Amino acid sequence: MKKKRKWIKWAVLAVVVLAIAAWLWAVSKTTQEVAYTQVPVTTGSITTYYNFDGLVRAGRVQTVNAAAAGTVRTVYVSENQQVEKGERLYRMEDGTTVEADIAGEVTSLPIEAGDVVTAGQKTCEIIDMSRLKVELNVDEYDVGAVTPGTSVQVTVLAKDASFEGTVTALDKNGTASGDLSYYTATVEIGDAEGVYPGMQVNAKVLRGHAENVATLKVDAINFDEYNKPYVLVRTAEGQEPEKVPVTVGVSDGLYAEIVSGVSAGDTVLRRSGMSMAELMEQMRESNSGAR
Repeated sequence: MKKKRKWIKWAVLAVVVLAIAAWLWAVSKTTQEVAYTQVPVTTGSITTYYNFDGLVRAGRVQTVNAAAAGTVRTVYVSENQQVEKGERLYRMEDGTTVEADIAGEVTSLPIEAGDVVTAGQKTCEIIDMSRLKVELNVDEYDVGAVTPGTSVQVTVLAKDASFEGTVTALDKNGTASGDLSYYTATVEIGDAEGVYPGMQVNAKVLRGHAENVATLKVDAINFDEYNKPYVLVRTAEGQEPEKVPVTVGVSDGLYAEIVSGVSAGDTVLRRSGMSMAELMEQMRESNSGAR
């Protein structure tokens, strides 16, 4: 009888141990399901750009100043009129005739017949609107991206219009501002209807492109103490995820190209970032729903 009781005692203990083990396994499984989110590795394309700010500038400007004091006899043009190179602008009482040195638009004409002008006074301004350019403000870390010949997409903010241009010059005499030095890159955009000197622009220069590659959301990529990227992969149900090193290529801040480590079609895990209290609450709600 004693042996039978002993056997029953051990059997009950074994059942209890198995029940506890099963409960712990279930808790571990549920905790992992709540603590991690599955993220697929997909196939896609990523394009990234350098972004710069700048201003529209006139390619050619003629500012006419009075050579000597005198009285204006005749004015041959008016503001906003198009003139050709060599066309008469105005004539002084002494017979001096002033002509346009460039073809363009008369954008300023602060004189009229009978006015008395002083030497050096501004009398006319002509801007060649067919040769507009953009001057971009480029910091010292990105200056290598705007070498002459580089293609640039320019967006004029006020017009919400985009133009294709090419870097024609880079002023290598930088200007310090705070902790950085800035350089001026010039981009020719030609004749842009409705665009005027002084308008603000945003410009994009291609930085990197990857076509039909394995891509992954950047928030699923982790970094170790040596700043080496890795992802978490579940190797067996109920087990802690394994760290798998990956090589990252082009990234646009939302998605990143995965060169090696995992492939399109794989699934990695992203930590949920929940606290233990939040995990236990999620488990309680999950168990309540199951019943």
